[in-house]
Amino acid sequence: MPKLRKKHIIYLLAALAVLVGMMHGGPMWTKVSSTFMKQDKPYGPGDFRIRGDQVVSMKLSKPETKTKPMTKEQLADPNSRSEYTEQWMYSVNERANRRSVRILAGELNSLERTFEERAQKADWWLAPDWSTIYLATGWMDYYDEPKPGERYTPQITKLFKFVNHGHDWQRLEWPENQDITYLRFLDPQRGYLIGWGPRIWRTTDGGSSWTEISIPEQARDPEDERAEFDLVALGKDGVLRFAFLVRDTGGNHSQVHTLRWNDTEPKLAFTLPEQTVMDIADDGEGRLYILSQTGLPPYWAAPDAAPRQSQVLIRRLGGVDVVHTFDVGFTGYALYLTPSKALLVDGVDESGLLPKDVIALSRDGGRTWKVESEGLSAQGGYYDTQTGTRWRVSGYSLYRREIP
Repeated sequence: MPKLRKKHIIYLLAALAVLVGMMHGGPMWTKVSSTFMKQDKPYGPGDFRIRGDQVVSMKLSKPETKTKPMTKEQLADPNSRSEYTEQWMYSVNERANRRSVRILAGELNSLERTFEERAQKADWWLAPDWSTIYLATGWMDYYDEPKPGERYTPQITKLFKFVNHGHDWQRLEWPENQDITYLRFLDPQRGYLIGWGPRIWRTTDGGSSWTEISIPEQARDPEDERAEFDLVALGKDGVLRFAFLVRDTGGNHSQVHTLRWNDTEPKLAFTLPEQTVMDIADDGEGRLYILSQTGLPPYWAAPDAAPRQSQVLIRRLGGVDVVHTFDVGFTGYALYLTPSKALLVDGVDESGLLPKDVIALSRDGGRTWKVESEGLSAQGGYYDTQTGTRWRVSGYSLYRREIP
């Protein structure tokens, strides 16, 4: 019996070790910090970037709420609920109105908040040398109702430009009623803004002025002035690519258009039947890789539609070929080329009881893939295509691994 108990303990410890390994992504991860972003409340790492021991993060935050300590009587009552310390905290609209975006900068375990603006949505662009940041914010009053004849509540859009690692900033001139959803820049002087409509604007002078670019009429929805592209990607080759789904008598297909820097209007590059484009990556040498999902999006698909599957495609001069289709349950949402030109897909595996973060890696151009579990959902992370470093935050702990 003692031996049996000892054997059971060994099995239990082994199972726990496997579980811990799955939660933290396995032994390939190295812990860098146990208190990453812990001081900024409410907790969340935001969309962070790391260089050496320096960090910059763009963080969308809900307002911090607090509850009163519960009495013994309340703890004993199964129907008792915690009470907020201030009355406004009970209002869903007020909590939404108090959401904000922050820029935090500093050393790994000593970050400070350098900027804050009320916002429920935001996007940013950080220059490779960290010399410049562009930030677009969107805020709407959740107490407001759409005006008669209008579908949406008005949104206030603002555009900011930062230097000195986010410590010095200015608000750029921009119409508050024109949404900005994506920022895509080649360098601090040249870039694009993409907003509802969809609409595209280009600057050549660091945001001092903007020129609108015409887009294909098929991308617009006459019944929805806030229509968006499915994807907007700026490649290593300097080409802006965007994709949108078209439904017509010939069937459903995604159109992928390209806009070169000196072009005055985009051009149709190719179409993908019965697919939605998730991401695009180019190798700078003429090869284009596409991450897509088969079938229609859930809001268009019939109830009995086949399960959607993630695919990786490659475009050459001769056309577009499917190089791999992942198993049902694997959903890819980001595609990268590593420094050694391997393909890396960021995704989620929903085939089990609980969804798990996973990556899929191919070092032969997409023909074969190795899928690795990174454990249960993390609070944040990203892959640095310049250094081949992958970052992941779980709890207050920051981990890193190399995927060259």
